[in-house]
Amino acid sequence: MTIFSVRRALTAIAAGTVLLGTIPAHSQDSFPSKPVRFIIPTAPGGNMDVLARLIADKLGQSWGQPVIVESRPGANTILATTAVARSAADGYTALFTISGFTQNLVLQPNPQYKAEDFAPVSLVAAFPIALAASTQLPANDLAGVIKLAKASPEKLTFGSYGVGSGGHVIGEGLNKAAGIKIKHVAYKGEAPAFTDLVNGSIDLAYGSMGFYGRQISGGKVKLIAVANPARLKNFPDVPTLAEAGFPGINLPGWGGVLLPVSTPAEIVEKFSKEIQRVTALPDVKEKIIGMGFEPVGSSSSDFGKQIASDVEQWGKIVRESQITLQ
Repeated sequence: MTIFSVRRALTAIAAGTVLLGTIPAHSQDSFPSKPVRFIIPTAPGGNMDVLARLIADKLGQSWGQPVIVESRPGANTILATTAVARSAADGYTALFTISGFTQNLVLQPNPQYKAEDFAPVSLVAAFPIALAASTQLPANDLAGVIKLAKASPEKLTFGSYGVGSGGHVIGEGLNKAAGIKIKHVAYKGEAPAFTDLVNGSIDLAYGSMGFYGRQISGGKVKLIAVANPARLKNFPDVPTLAEAGFPGINLPGWGGVLLPVSTPAEIVEKFSKEIQRVTALPDVKEKIIGMGFEPVGSSSSDFGKQIASDVEQWGKIVRESQITLQ
């Protein structure tokens, strides 16, 4: 992605829904008049699936129409993303995706979609990314990890939930920022990385706080830091990467909803406001926090700004760390 195309994408996304088409007000009032689909890029049964179904159920109750969650995993979220980009721009097919949406734009030399292909609806929840360590590792904070890495270059290893994942990018970003070399080991998900972390095959691993937060009670791993704007209420002793001295890689993942860019502005706004309302419900907030996520429920405009910021910040790390999908 060239600097020009990145800037163009940022400008288009930050503009939010200003340039979206318009429809008569009565059309907004009648939406939805048939079932709505959420296309997700992950496999059924995972946290993303649970989150999408939680929001879908509440929307369905409010709208009086079913909101169906359809899983299309594969190609690092690209299958689901391109399917929605090519769907009818009528509000009935939405992409409920993860931050891999933006990471693909800076990792792929020729992305199969552009940020401008979508209208941001709402960032539903932030996904804090945890850095966990084996209890056998003689370091209890990030300074200690860096000290070990400098003392024994390329000896330590970190696992992630896939090449090009947020964990991979943050791990390589830490290598660059701290002047160290911790070797990356890619896994197909958090569970296999956790297994190797426990048995000592790897020293560190990045994954969702929702996953690793559930593992510390077993005494087999310890939490070193978290990528999130602030410390988490349920883990007040775990510092953010920014607090540990690395604000440039303090980038949490997220789950959010987008629609094809030509979707009428009134439908985008109605969709956005309803998701904001649903996300603020006490029972929904409690369930989101229970998954290890942080409820957000942003406006369309704010989500657009977040996507623009992510493209810029993730892109900076990818370029400086020379990360590729090879």
